[in-house]
Amino acid sequence: MTAQLSTSLTDLIDLSGKRALVTGGGKGIGAAVASRLAEAGATVTVADFDPAAADFASSINAAFVSCDITAAKELSNAVDLAAGEAGLDILVNNAGIYPTTGPVADVTDEFVHRMLDVNVRAQFSATRDAADRMPNGGTIVNMASIAGLGGGANISAYSASKGAVIALTRAHANELGPKGIRVNAIAPGIIDTPGVQDQMAPLKAGGLDIEKRISANPLGIGGRPDHIARGVLFFASDLSAFVSGHVLVIDGGSTA
Repeated sequence: MTAQLSTSLTDLIDLSGKRALVTGGGKGIGAAVASRLAEAGATVTVADFDPAAADFASSINAAFVSCDITAAKELSNAVDLAAGEAGLDILVNNAGIYPTTGPVADVTDEFVHRMLDVNVRAQFSATRDAADRMPNGGTIVNMASIAGLGGGANISAYSASKGAVIALTRAHANELGPKGIRVNAIAPGIIDTPGVQDQMAPLKAGGLDIEKRISANPLGIGGRPDHIARGVLFFASDLSAFVSGHVLVIDGGSTA
């Protein structure tokens, strides 16, 4: 006998009436996330420090707010704008930096400070401000990385920052759960974004086949921004109504 389902699949994915904020939402993974949330019916606000992101936001009928996530006032303003009078339902902490750290001996304190300020402290601040604007509960999705699950040469500061994101996700899931706020994280593998292409450009000049490197996983498929956006849609929707404190690895099986 087929079980009777109380909610249709369409309704589970429907984000109509939900208000969402995507930081770093102007390109790459952030743009794919904003697009998917808007497609699912959410009222989306794209926060990005690049003014060019305003054109992208307009193309998906989203609002745009200029925001340096390390500036407390700008971040708070972005949350307020996205929340409006009704409150915020979805926060995607996507903005971050990922320059190659380099050998430990060459890493400066200033470099580490900047990495942690952008990738950890700003996510913490955004979560704090967003949770305060979620009177009816909500969902927060943090962007971690497989680098936060395992180490690697020349990425120690980045790995530390993403490991901290994973720890924050679990801690905030415990603390905010009683308020009806679910907190989860996604750990992408190598994704073909403009930032990754720029980062690998010097290696390409030295003969590296970037596409082959990006596709170096058991599936043999290059990771695309929309692969990550689909994971965010899962966490943002009622498909994951009983999921919190989880880290979803999306890497084509490279960490299997």
